[in-house]
Amino acid sequence: MSELQLGLLGIGILVVVGVLVYNKLQEARLRRQSEEAFGSRHDDVLLGGKAAARERIEPTLSEVPGEEPAQATGGVLDSGIDFIAALEAKNAVAGEAISSAIVDSLASPGKAVGWEGYNRQTASWEPLAAGGEYQILRAGLQLADRKGAASEQDLSGFGAMVQAVASAIGATCTLGEVAAALQRAQQLDTLCAEVDVQIGLNLVARSGAFQGSKIRAFAEAHGFALERDGRFCRRDEAGLELYTLCNAEAPAFSAESMKTLASRGLTLLFDVARAPGGIAAFDRFVEFARGLAGTLSAGIVDDNRRPLDDAALGKIRAQLQALYASMEQQGIPAGSPLALRLFS
Repeated sequence: MSELQLGLLGIGILVVVGVLVYNKLQEARLRRQSEEAFGSRHDDVLLGGKAAARERIEPTLSEVPGEEPAQATGGVLDSGIDFIAALEAKNAVAGEAISSAIVDSLASPGKAVGWEGYNRQTASWEPLAAGGEYQILRAGLQLADRKGAASEQDLSGFGAMVQAVASAIGATCTLGEVAAALQRAQQLDTLCAEVDVQIGLNLVARSGAFQGSKIRAFAEAHGFALERDGRFCRRDEAGLELYTLCNAEAPAFSAESMKTLASRGLTLLFDVARAPGGIAAFDRFVEFARGLAGTLSAGIVDDNRRPLDDAALGKIRAQLQALYASMEQQGIPAGSPLALRLFS
């Protein structure tokens, strides 16, 4: 290769190197200008920089429209004694329209049916109000009462009823399991048969007759009031009946007749399942009976006129303790709202 060729080759190499250096310098200058313009030197989290180690925040969903919050309170219906159906409309429906749909369903199940609407403002269940608006509803068929357990036919009629109402107001309807409801109905009926007991203590005169004025004075001094049905009734602070006192003979008590009434027999009644207070209420009932018997010089006997001494009353008390325990185990304490509904 001649000297001329070597010289041209050297010049070519220098030109190529110069172009490469110039391009690198231009690239560096443009990068600095870009960073200054957009002001970001943070690591790219997608490329595994340090920022990728930050805590990840997952997206959350807000409450689904129309969904009942878990903390809803109030209401009377209870899955313990009711077969419950849930209804949800696309839009809020006037309470009056819902009531009309219930009437138009023409259903008449053999057990009591209750309806409730969910109030979003108070986050609670409430009885349907004509002026209210509800998107979420529930209906309940009582599974048992003093007449017996709900039948499969009762549940079927109830299901047809709520389906008709749901169709009328444009709502979806969800029913519980029929088999489970029938089983619970039988359990409740067995409980009713066990604990649906009324304790009657009869006071009979040892001689002569009881004077109405004396009966009234003693009863009122112990918190009884004469009610329209002709009985003296002792109630608790909430107005729930504890026990009653009535005339074992005709006529029933009345405000007009008490001054002249004379009776040879009185009956004290204690409704075990409906009276609140459990065994303590029974003890007060017996204490009152003993006090009244002492005041009137009467004997305490059962319905067969057999004397009820302390030993006999102690046996009754022991039996009641077992019944109260059974009610507690079922979650239906004596005198509770559920007990008052079940033993109605």
